[in-house]
Amino acid sequence: MKSIYAQAAVVLLCLASGTAVAEIYKCIDAQGKTRYADKPCSGSAVIITPEKAPGVSEDSEQRMEKTQRLLRAYDAEHAEEREQEAAIKNEKLQRQQKCAAAKRYQRGVTQASRVYAYDEKGQRYDLSTEKRAAEESSAQQKVEHWCDDD
Repeated sequence: MKSIYAQAAVVLLCLASGTAVAEIYKCIDAQGKTRYADKPCSGSAVIITPEKAPGVSEDSEQRMEKTQRLLRAYDAEHAEEREQEAAIKNEKLQRQQKCAAAKRYQRGVTQASRVYAYDEKGQRYDLSTEKRAAEESSAQQKVEHWCDDD
């Protein structure tokens, strides 16, 4: 709650300071040098009243809005790029996992003394030499498909 009051006080001070008029004195010393001060100096001093700062024009508002639109577009573009990078990273991780599984399967098929499968009744049976060769070929193709970097 205190921060709200503090912020309100700062805003009010800023608004009040914008309306105050300050006097600036232009002084020329004995050597002919000009200097400026906030208090009158000895000798001749000319009071210079600064002009009020120009307000925000429509052109400035339009430029600000255009800048805000560009920043929003920039943020959206970068969010899209980050999403694409995350998708690519996820796809790469999935390929690595599938590659590792394919290599494990290939190693099991090629190094096992006996390779077996299950029939429709759930009974295990040994693969024939031809079916084992086909399974080894299939395992090799899976490794080549998923492990294209190796």
